[in-house]
Amino acid sequence: MASRKFTPNWWPAAPLALSFFLTCCALLPYPGIQNDEVIFAVPYVHLSGSSIFQFGLWRHQVPVMFMSYMGALKTWICAPIFALALPSVWIVRLPAVILGAATVWLFTKLLERVQGRRAAWVGGVLLATDTMFVLTTSFDWGPVALQHLLMVLGALLILKFASGSSRLALFCGFLCFGLALWDKALFLWALGGLTLATMVVFPRELWSRLNPRNIGLAAAGFCLGALPLFIYNASSGWATFRSNAALDFRYIPGKAKILLETWQGNALLGYLATNAGEPGQAHEAHSGLERVSFAVQAAFGERRSNRLDWAFCAALLLLPLAWRTRARRPLLFALVALAAAWFQMAITRNAGATAHHAVLLWPIPHLFLAVAFAEASLPWRKLGTAALVVAVLYLAAENLLVTNQYLYQLARYGSVRSWTDASYGLAEELAKLPAAHVVVDDWGILNPIALLDRGALPLVTADEAFLAPSRSEAFRAWDRGLLEQGLWVGHTPAYREFTAVDRNVMQAAESAGFRKHVLKLVSDSHGRATFEIFRFERPD
Repeated sequence: MASRKFTPNWWPAAPLALSFFLTCCALLPYPGIQNDEVIFAVPYVHLSGSSIFQFGLWRHQVPVMFMSYMGALKTWICAPIFALALPSVWIVRLPAVILGAATVWLFTKLLERVQGRRAAWVGGVLLATDTMFVLTTSFDWGPVALQHLLMVLGALLILKFASGSSRLALFCGFLCFGLALWDKALFLWALGGLTLATMVVFPRELWSRLNPRNIGLAAAGFCLGALPLFIYNASSGWATFRSNAALDFRYIPGKAKILLETWQGNALLGYLATNAGEPGQAHEAHSGLERVSFAVQAAFGERRSNRLDWAFCAALLLLPLAWRTRARRPLLFALVALAAAWFQMAITRNAGATAHHAVLLWPIPHLFLAVAFAEASLPWRKLGTAALVVAVLYLAAENLLVTNQYLYQLARYGSVRSWTDASYGLAEELAKLPAAHVVVDDWGILNPIALLDRGALPLVTADEAFLAPSRSEAFRAWDRGLLEQGLWVGHTPAYREFTAVDRNVMQAAESAGFRKHVLKLVSDSHGRATFEIFRFERPD
C-alpha cells in the first residue's frame, strides 16, 4: 500500500519537471534581456511610468496593471526574490522556469486523474520537451508562464471537486482562473474554450452541480482572483474591453499558419535565434554544452520542425477507434476547448498572429495526444505498450533536436534584434558617462537598461511629438534641455525598431540648430553594431 501511494506522487512528474528545468537553464543565458520580458521587474528599480494603474502603500507605489490587458501578478509573486537578490538575467528568468516546471508536474497529475498513468507519462514527456513551451517559458515575454500554470492548476482543482465534491477545491480552482485573467486578460480565450467544452461534453455533470452554493463559491473565487482587474476597469471605463475587444476576420489564414509553425516548433527561428547567413561573426563552441550541441547539429543536420503535426493528425485518425471507450469524452473535450479558444484568438484584432499568443493554447493539444495514444495502445497489451514507448520517445527526440537547433544558433550566431546581448555592454557604457538625463529614442532599450543598471540611471524617453509646435512651451523647454544636456541612446539603423521617433527627433534637432555627434557604438558579442550613444551639439 505504501509503495502504491508513493509512486504516483513521484513518477513521472518529478523527472519530467526536472528535465524541463534543466533544458530551460541550458538556453537561459544566451539571448539578451528583452524589453517585454522585464516589464514585471521594472517596478523593483523604481522606473516611473512603468504601470498604468497602481496604488500607494507605505510610501510605495504598488503596480496593479502594466497594460490594459496585463496585470502585475508576476510582480507580486516575485517581490520576495527581488527583495533578496540584485536583478540579473538569472533572477529575471528563473521564476518563470520554475513556474513552467510546476506546470509540467501538475499536467501529469491532471492527466493521471483524467486517463491514468499511461496518459500522464505520454503527455508529460511531450510537454516537457515541447520546444515552444520551453522557449516561451524560459524568456516569458508573452507573458505565458503564469497562464499555463494557473490554467492547469485550476482545471486540476475543479476536476478534484467534480470527482469528490470538495467545495474548497471548487473555490480555489476558480480563484486560479480569476488570477489568470488578472495576469493577462487574454485568458478569456482559454476560459471560453474550457467553458464551452464542459457544456458540450459534460452537460449532465455540469447541470447536476449547478446549485446556488456551488455557483456562489465559484463566482467568489473567480471575482477574488480577478478583483484587481475589475477595480482597474471600474475606474477606467472598462478600458480592457474597449481597447482589446475589436474583431477582425481577415487574418484567420495567417493566424492558422502561425499556430502550425508554433506547434512545429520553428516559429521563433529568426526571431529569437539568428539564422545562418546573417551578418555577424560565427562563434565556435566554447563550453562542454556547446560542443555537445554543435556535435548533435552536425550529426543530424538542421532540424527546424518537429513531428507533432503528424502526431496530431494520427491522433485525429485514432478518434473513431476511441469512440466507444472512456477516452471519448476527454478527447472531445480537448478538441472543443482547443477549437473554441483558437477561434476567439483568430478573430481578435491585433492578436493571435505571434507564437507567444498561439502558445497560450498549450497544453490542451498535448492532452489530446496523450489520451489518444494511451488509449490506442491498451488493446494491444505489451506490443501496444512497446509501440507507444517508441512513438513517444521518437516525438520527444524530434522535439529536443529542434530545441538544440535554437541552442546551436544562439551559441553560434547569437540572438536577434530586441533580444541582443549588446544591452549588457550598453548598460556598462552608460554607467561610465555622466549625464543629467539619459534619453532613449527607440523601443526595446528602456526596460533592460533600467534593470541592468538597477535604476541608477536618470532615464527618460523621447516621443514622436518631440519639440513639436503643438506642445506647450513648458514641454518644448524640457525638450530643448534634453538636446543641450542629455546623453542620448538609440539603435543603429539596422536595429531600429520604430523609425518615426528617431526621424522626428533628428529633424527637430536640426531645426533647432543642433547636430548629432556619436560618442560610441556598442556591438553585440558577434560584432554587430547595435546601439549608438550620442549627444547633440551646436556647430561651431
